[in-house]
Amino acid sequence: MFFEEVENEIYDSTFDSIYYALLEEYKEGSLTIEMLETNIEEQQQILLNGLFEGETKFAYASAAVDAHQYALAMIKKNMVA
Repeated sequence: MFFEEVENEIYDSTFDSIYYALLEEYKEGSLTIEMLETNIEEQQQILLNGLFEGETKFAYASAAVDAHQYALAMIKKNMVA
């Protein structure tokens, strides 16, 4: 159970920090949709590699991919204030 809790904490803290940073960069104009889509592709490759490198790395990479995809969806729906 302990490892599951650690994975969840890693995922949550990683997702939140990356997601909010991405939205802030987009608002500032230093991140474009094209850059975000490229980042998603790169993070997905890291995620695949993470499958073979252990659960902690996988949790981190999964959160990074999810944060990028969620940020992209929110930006495309004009839900970023």
